[in-house]
Amino acid sequence: MTLEGKFQLMGFYATRWVEAETAEIAEQGALEAVRDEFQFSDEDRRRAPDAMMYFEEIVEVSPDTPRVPNKGASWFPMEEN
Repeated sequence: MTLEGKFQLMGFYATRWVEAETAEIAEQGALEAVRDEFQFSDEDRRRAPDAMMYFEEIVEVSPDTPRVPNKGASWFPMEEN
């Protein structure tokens, strides 16, 4: 990601609420929701072609659970390996 004109590897945590029959379908729905929300510049895409998204936790909740937040993210700088 480019911040203040300088490229930096960034990670993020985000919560997404998805209705799905299985954890695998929920993961795919959450991935699509994040991709739809965050639009990265062409420059960022060229510099990080191997960008990955990992799901730390997928939890089944009752249908009456409030679905907030369902957008945004908490960003943090990553170390280059």
